[in-house]
Amino acid sequence: MATVPQTEEQIREFEREFVDEVWNGDNYDFIEETHSEEYVGHWFDIEGGDVDQAGLEAFIREAHAGFSDFEMSVEFMIVEDDTGVTGFTVSGTHDGEYAGIPATDNVGSSPGIMVHRFEDGKVVEAWAVWDALGQLQQLGVLPKSFTLASFLETGANLAKQDVLKLTKGK
Repeated sequence: MATVPQTEEQIREFEREFVDEVWNGDNYDFIEETHSEEYVGHWFDIEGGDVDQAGLEAFIREAHAGFSDFEMSVEFMIVEDDTGVTGFTVSGTHDGEYAGIPATDNVGSSPGIMVHRFEDGKVVEAWAVWDALGQLQQLGVLPKSFTLASFLETGANLAKQDVLKLTKGK
């Protein structure tokens, strides 16, 4: 059972454990143990919506399925009051489907930041950003530099592969 964070030092320890246990260790039970039933994640849905605990777990499982050697490294941490901020770098070989993108077998890495807010010792809200554009460029899904022609060609190729879902009127 994970320690329930109450102090800034315990939040710091949670941030380390979250990376080690869930992102690097596939211990998905850690999410249920440490996240509130009312948890809202503001970055884990591919379609841009918020997610609950199950959505967070699904997002992480998809990353693990797409990158069998997935690794998250902690670059820095900042903790203040009830909030923990972790700077990270993720890396891995894209050897499985990820976000609807077939495996490219390319290696990529991406820096990012995740934020957890706690109430009553549990994570109630989280946010994150990472260099998804750079990641897709490293994986060979998007060209290294953009021109209008390369942008349109990439969109057409992704639509042909049924990766990019084109809809009218939205």
